[in-house]
Amino acid sequence: MHRKTSLFPLWLVAALSLLLPAYGQFESESAPAAQFSAEAPGAVRDQNVVAQLVANQSTITPGGKFTIGLKFTIDPTWHTYWINPGETGTPTELDLKLPEGFRATKLLFPTPKRFVVDYSIPGTPIFEAGFGYEDSVIHPMIIQAPDDLEPGSTITLDGTANWLMCDPSSCVPGMAELSLTLKVGGESVASPEAAEIEKFQKKVPEFKVWAFSAELAGDKINAVIQLPEEFETNGIEWKFFPLKPRIFDQLADVDFTLEDNTLSFSVLKHQDLTELPDPLAGILIAQSGDTKTGYEVTTDWTDFMKDEGTAKPGLELTESTPAVSSEPPALPFGGGLIGILFAAFLGGMILNVMPCVFPVISLKVMSFVGQAGEDRKKVLAHSIVFALGILIFFWILTVMMLILRNAGGGEVGWGAQLQEPIFIVILIYVMVAVALSLFGLVEFGTSMTAVGGDLANKSGYAGSFWSGALAVLLATPCTAPLMAPAIGFALSQSAPIMFAVFTALGLGLAAPYFVFAAFPKLLDVIPAPGPWMETFKQFMGFPMLAVAVWLIGVLSKQLSVEGLQWSLAAVLFLALAIWILGRFGGFDRMPAARNKARVAALLVFLCSGFIAWKASGNRAPSSNVNLRELIADHREEGKHVFVDFTAEWCVTCKVNERTTIKTEKVQTLFKENNVEFVIADWTNKDAIITEILAEHGRAGVPFYLLYPADTSKEAISLGDGIITAGDIEEAIEKL
Repeated sequence: MHRKTSLFPLWLVAALSLLLPAYGQFESESAPAAQFSAEAPGAVRDQNVVAQLVANQSTITPGGKFTIGLKFTIDPTWHTYWINPGETGTPTELDLKLPEGFRATKLLFPTPKRFVVDYSIPGTPIFEAGFGYEDSVIHPMIIQAPDDLEPGSTITLDGTANWLMCDPSSCVPGMAELSLTLKVGGESVASPEAAEIEKFQKKVPEFKVWAFSAELAGDKINAVIQLPEEFETNGIEWKFFPLKPRIFDQLADVDFTLEDNTLSFSVLKHQDLTELPDPLAGILIAQSGDTKTGYEVTTDWTDFMKDEGTAKPGLELTESTPAVSSEPPALPFGGGLIGILFAAFLGGMILNVMPCVFPVISLKVMSFVGQAGEDRKKVLAHSIVFALGILIFFWILTVMMLILRNAGGGEVGWGAQLQEPIFIVILIYVMVAVALSLFGLVEFGTSMTAVGGDLANKSGYAGSFWSGALAVLLATPCTAPLMAPAIGFALSQSAPIMFAVFTALGLGLAAPYFVFAAFPKLLDVIPAPGPWMETFKQFMGFPMLAVAVWLIGVLSKQLSVEGLQWSLAAVLFLALAIWILGRFGGFDRMPAARNKARVAALLVFLCSGFIAWKASGNRAPSSNVNLRELIADHREEGKHVFVDFTAEWCVTCKVNERTTIKTEKVQTLFKENNVEFVIADWTNKDAIITEILAEHGRAGVPFYLLYPADTSKEAISLGDGIITAGDIEEAIEKL
């Protein structure tokens, strides 16, 4: 007797119809797919902004200075962001690849305007403020050419621009690969864009060493700026924008008072601010009619008194390629291909005891229990299929890394795929789907996990294969000892060597299971198959859900609140699709009803995937912390610097932090020895962190470096994998 299911499509349509109005709002907050088209020579359009590299000289001279600009032409109603973007924006970035010998300043930001955007919905007023540009803007960058350029030659500047563009209803990340070719001659020749670049260069705030003080008084920030006597103050409208977010309540007005060239202002502090940053820096804008001029000021201004003309932060010329340690990183087992392959194999074996692979180990042990008493050849065949699943997915990862390395031209690290929110969402999908299968809600084919059901009547080879694939997916957040140097070596080599190293890693991961297959008597310690297996199978769904919870924590660091909410909504729809499949699509149903349920489940699943894809583009604002500069600043202060290269998705990193690095003993050790503790968070893409890891022969995290205060000395590497307080104490003693 079969239940009637004719009403099932009706409530499904009703459920989907509830989604559509909500998705309309989500659509307005998500990033549509990029569409690129050139609108001028060298220009690239991405969505609502046309980006282009321009220069004030079409012909440069050996040893001469010139200015290039990142030019944005912005569609009406849209805007891009300043260095302080506000609560939810992202400042524009330009990763410029300079030829050898060239030096350049940072990307400079002209004086911006403040935007107040109304995101209110009925009954809930929502306003956000930010700083940025509309219509058009040029971000200058001053470059100095080397003296040995040959007149008559040409030079090419390549760069990747990243920005966020917003209008009152949506925000979209933008990206463009840009290039600019210039001639080299005996005399410089101005370009057609020279006047426009000069106009925006004059809008870059000028650094001033005016006396500037500020204090936090209750919920207000009170500040005083002493203007020079010759400064013309008549008819001026004043504004002040801090250089960092979350200092002022950016929706609040700044109240100014001027008396005898002493300019005072008061503003409501940000709700999260507990103490003023030291120093407090910002730009004071003096506007007269349509003309506005920006002046950069800081409460720590005395260091610039001696040479006001040149000591302008952001205008220092730096080399395009950072210096790399002359001492190559030590490779295990004497280096060489054989040593590296052996290290990769051992690293793969050690992965089996890392916490990230635990859920799959439990499932595989259950698989062996189910196969106990079977033909030895069949047990061995399962182990081979399991190893094949591991190897194929390691090969897939290798191909992905090769594609990313060749496409991006930069460094690619182990676990880099976890920096993409869509990959995290896919992992959550897998964990939830496997958990629901273990709970008995649905069986995927011959059982994805190779446990449960009548194992005596199923070969379970598909389950063994997918268990191997799952082991690889869960292993990527972990770095075992000996793995990091082997992978770092592999990523710098040719494709065949990369494949060899990752194959050795996969064989190491699968090796312990071959031992069980070769010596079945080792399984005698495990209880014989029985009813307990079903209970244990269902219980193992909870570690899968625990992994999903951990991955949601990773996702919270990568996406905005809206992006996270919609990603979880996508997971909810995945669970709904699986429930429909298990409840109405089983073989106990009539074929017609079963097919309808499966189509409905497919539609809900596709809807879930679409929501997840759109949500993954709603990224959280980047931190914009330059790790090299941060380390250099602390060393200039006479401090040693301990750098923890970590990521939210790195399980080994979190174990080290909780058991060693962030313990009271180690933190006290840092304070007693004048060591500044710095976290290099690689949860999201960070080109500088990737470069530093590559310089030390590492392709992933965790990794630990101790920089001496003496800048003439090299950083001390504590290596990777599990570290102890003794390891840190030993490194500090070397200082």
